[in-house]
Amino acid sequence: MNDALIESLRAMVARIAAVQAEEKLSDSELLRRYPDLGSTKTWGNRLKVGNFKDLNLRRQHDKLTRVITILDGGSPDEEFFTDLPFAVQFAARLGKLERQLNDRRILVCLAPNGTGKTMFARWACAQARASRAMVRVRPTWRNRPINLYRGIVRALGEEPATNNPADTEEHAIRLLKQTPRTLFLDQAHEGGVAVMHILRALVDETPSRFVWLGYSTAYRSVITGSTDALIEAQAWLGRCMKPVFDLYAGGTRIDDVRHLLGRAGLTEATTKSLAAVLAPVLNAHTNLRLLDDALQRARAADDTDDPEPATIIAAVKELSGLDPKELTGKGGEEG
Repeated sequence: MNDALIESLRAMVARIAAVQAEEKLSDSELLRRYPDLGSTKTWGNRLKVGNFKDLNLRRQHDKLTRVITILDGGSPDEEFFTDLPFAVQFAARLGKLERQLNDRRILVCLAPNGTGKTMFARWACAQARASRAMVRVRPTWRNRPINLYRGIVRALGEEPATNNPADTEEHAIRLLKQTPRTLFLDQAHEGGVAVMHILRALVDETPSRFVWLGYSTAYRSVITGSTDALIEAQAWLGRCMKPVFDLYAGGTRIDDVRHLLGRAGLTEATTKSLAAVLAPVLNAHTNLRLLDDALQRARAADDTDDPEPATIIAAVKELSGLDPKELTGKGGEEG
C-alpha cells in the first residue's frame, strides 16, 4: 500500500516540479499558488527531494491530488473522500436510484449543513458530467416554480429563452426527456412545497432521476401536513425511494469523525476516543466543516501534518466558542 502511494506521490511531485521550472516560480511563489503543497520546508526539503519519511502519505496524496486536479483544469470540489462512511452510504443509494426502472425515481437525503451533501453531489456530477447535473436552490425561489425551472434549464447547459412560466417548464421537460439525467437539487428545502410538486411532475413526464438534498424539518412537515398544499405534496412521497436516506438527519456520525481523524494521522485508538468527545460538538457547530477548520488550525499550531490530539481539541474549542469543560462526554452514533 505504502509503495503504491509513494510511487504515485513521486509522479505527482515530478509533474508539479516541472510546472514550477517551466514557469520559473520560486518555492514561495509556487506555494502561494497551490497552498495544498504545505510549507516551503515540506515542499523543498521533503516532497521535491523524495524524502517521504515521517509524512502522512495518505494525506499528502490527497493534497497533491487536489493540486493536480487544478493543473488539469478542474476544481478541487471534484475531489472527495469516497471512503468516508457518509459517501459510501450515499453512493450505494445513488447507484440504486440510477438502476430504478419504475417511478420511484427521487432519492431523499436528509442531513444538516456540513455533513457532506454538497461535496458528494459535486463529486458525483464530476464523475459523470454527461448524465448528472446539479441545481443549487436559493431562498428567493421558494414556492416560485419558474425560478426552479430556470435553474434546471441552466444546470442542463442552456439559457431560458423566455420568462413565460409555461414555456420555461416545457424547456426543462424537453431537456430532461432528450437526455435523461440524474439531477441533484441542493438545499431543496429552500424551494418549499413547490419543489416537491415539480419533482413529482418531472418523474411522471420524463425518464430522469432526482436527488432531493435538504433538512429533515421540511420533509417531516410534508409527512405530517394537514393543509391542502401539504396533503397534495404527500403524493410526491409516492415517487420517492424507500426508505429515505436519513442516517445523518441528526448530524455527522462518529464513524465519519473517526475516518477524518485517521486521515489526519491519528492512531485507531486515539481516533475512537477523540471522536466520541468531538462528535456532539461538531453536530452543534457545522459538523465536518468545523473539524476540517480545526485540523488546519491544529496543523498550523503544531507545524506538522500530524497534530497532537490536545491541539485538535483546543482548535475545536476555539473555533466553536465552547469552554474546554464542555468538550467531554459521548455523542453521535456509530455503525
